[in-house]
Amino acid sequence: MADNQGYNGDHTIRASLLFIAFILGIALLYVIRDIITPFALAVFIWLIIDAFARWMHRVSSKIPYWLALAVAVLTVVAAFIGIGFIIANTASDVAKQAPLYESRIQEIFDWLGHVTGQENISFSSLNERFELSTKLQAGLAGFAASIQGVLGDISFIAIYVAFLFAAQSSFPKKMDDLFPDKSDRSRAAKVGERIRHSIEKYLGVQTIISLMQTVVSYIGMTALGLDNALFWALVIFILNYIPIVGGLAAVALPVIFAAVQFDSVGRIGLLAGILFGAQFIIGNTIQPKMMGDSMNLSALVVLLSLTLWGALWGGVGAFLSAPLTVIIMIVLAQFPTTHWIAVLLSADGQPDLEPEEKAHKNAKPSL
Repeated sequence: MADNQGYNGDHTIRASLLFIAFILGIALLYVIRDIITPFALAVFIWLIIDAFARWMHRVSSKIPYWLALAVAVLTVVAAFIGIGFIIANTASDVAKQAPLYESRIQEIFDWLGHVTGQENISFSSLNERFELSTKLQAGLAGFAASIQGVLGDISFIAIYVAFLFAAQSSFPKKMDDLFPDKSDRSRAAKVGERIRHSIEKYLGVQTIISLMQTVVSYIGMTALGLDNALFWALVIFILNYIPIVGGLAAVALPVIFAAVQFDSVGRIGLLAGILFGAQFIIGNTIQPKMMGDSMNLSALVVLLSLTLWGALWGGVGAFLSAPLTVIIMIVLAQFPTTHWIAVLLSADGQPDLEPEEKAHKNAKPSL
């Protein structure tokens, strides 16, 4: 009886310490968010560049790694420069077309007033009642601040990426020093490789899927004559990295803009059908086959992690929510005290097994 009470007491103490550590960790991540978010982005950009370079080297052994790495770096730099030009060009076009969009918005409100029987409905009246301009300005200011913050940290991110590549060759030596015992070193290397493989596969598959959805959406938007289709294609590509809500926003934002530009309900509906169809078909057929169970996160955990990381780190947290949660799950699975948390986070209850190990463990003997 006394032993059972002692065990329950130890269990309660461990649970309390875990809860306190969780709260302190969340608070720390929030306090140092301005310092750690550029480094987190740098780590993921480093992984993308390195994975791209190693892929080119595997495709053709004639391409040395250093050349593949140079091509990968130039590709990423060109992508960032292109994004900057697209955003600047779009801002200029929207400023020029602002009077036309404002007139179209007033026409929409006039139509709504006619349909609802309230002829006095207008944007100005709704703005006075619900403070739409204030809320819109606050939302745009927040979005602009997020973009400005990332662009302002570009130099720091580039420096971090450069130092990560410079330190890459010393990683094996540091692993030997950190884990003198061979079995511990092997286990740590296995965990690190699994984390790297999961993140690389997630980022690689998500990039391919986003490109496919972006190309299909861009063709549809261009064919229907949507203004700034290239900008909206960029928005769709970026938002598709955000789980669940990103895909919905990637459809909703261009359609809302189309409602302001087009005066034909048919064109708006057709555009919505094209964008939603691309998201639904690719997201429910191609993506699951390519992604497999490399993430191994339940849908509820993905949604909760998106909310938590978004609250902590803003847009960067939403962008990195899934891979960051996978890292936490894999690390927690290595310790008996926290293994149960990893089990709850996982989709299949097996957070510490590779896909091949799961297939072997779950295989049913043939008759």
